[in-house]
Amino acid sequence: MADITRIMTMNIEPTVEKVIEIIAAALEVAPELITIDTVSSEIEEWDSLGQISILAKLDEVFSEVTERIPDLASAVSVKEIHQLLSRPA
Repeated sequence: MADITRIMTMNIEPTVEKVIEIIAAALEVAPELITIDTVSSEIEEWDSLGQISILAKLDEVFSEVTERIPDLASAVSVKEIHQLLSRPA
């Protein structure tokens, strides 16, 4: 969690590793359980409340990103979240 707090103050790129770290922190699971190919149905904690936690953590780290990219609310995989975050503004 300390890493998340530290990167919140920096201008960070949405790398796959960073997205995995954010999702793991939001769901309170080990990052090792998540890969680029992980989908929500594979992680018990990634239910509707988990999705809200992920969105909240993304907003913390990427400064209200869900307002700029509303499709994040329906993203159901690490790959999809990463792709949405990586799109040019």
